[in-house]
Amino acid sequence: MSERPAAAHGLALAVALALAGCYHPAAKVSDSLDAGLVARKIGADGKASYAVPASPIIPDARVNLSPSIHLSLEEMLAGAAIYYFVDPLAPNWKGEMQRLDGDTYSISLRSKRFRSTGGDGEAGRVFRRNAAQIVREGGFAGYVVLDYAEGIESEVLGATRYAEGTIRVSRR
Repeated sequence: MSERPAAAHGLALAVALALAGCYHPAAKVSDSLDAGLVARKIGADGKASYAVPASPIIPDARVNLSPSIHLSLEEMLAGAAIYYFVDPLAPNWKGEMQRLDGDTYSISLRSKRFRSTGGDGEAGRVFRRNAAQIVREGGFAGYVVLDYAEGIESEVLGATRYAEGTIRVSRR
């Protein structure tokens, strides 16, 4: 049996402490039905039917951050989902650089789908910065752009900007 690293124990402790603050007196969790909530109906045929009211999937729990600031579990889940899709700390552009032959390179860039600020005119600058990185790291004298295109690709959940091109590096 393997031992858990110390970080896993710390994470488990942090989650337990965070959930400990979720108790709210109005939130009731039970695995048994409250007889007063079950509605009984007598149909036209004389048979009884019972209806149990719907209950939400997400419990009505709150985390008390301070005496005046409270976050519901629903608000925390919504915030986590937004953060997952927007991810404000991720770079605005992701790129691929590929060597085509001895002195020719392909650069392909894609922007984040959701950006907090513009960035519509930065594709050329990011392309040139990546070309300069190839020159610097390869010990080349410079480069010439052979082909360059940029635009917008439509997708199901919005559009993404792209920039792609080919450069030829020159030796010293």
